[in-house]
Amino acid sequence: MFKSMPKTASSREIQKNYRALFDEVMETKEPLFVLNNNKPEVVVISLQTYESLSNYREEYEQNIAQKAIESYASEKGAGKLKKLSSLADFA
Repeated sequence: MFKSMPKTASSREIQKNYRALFDEVMETKEPLFVLNNNKPEVVVISLQTYESLSNYREEYEQNIAQKAIESYASEKGAGKLKKLSSLADFA
């Protein structure tokens, strides 16, 4: 997904050359790490990359929820569930 060394720019470089840097992000689809005092502060990504990551996260969350529902149904069917009357029963 990423090159071996991510592209970086200082906040000052962003101020001076934002259009060229943003165009590069759009063209390469690689993130741009913005540094402040030589430490990463924010990451610039293309809208397409953001949407892809958002969709992936949503699919992942739905998959986890589906597995939890299936696990519940399986355990309920096997009689492994028990009703707790207090938090002390949980342990």
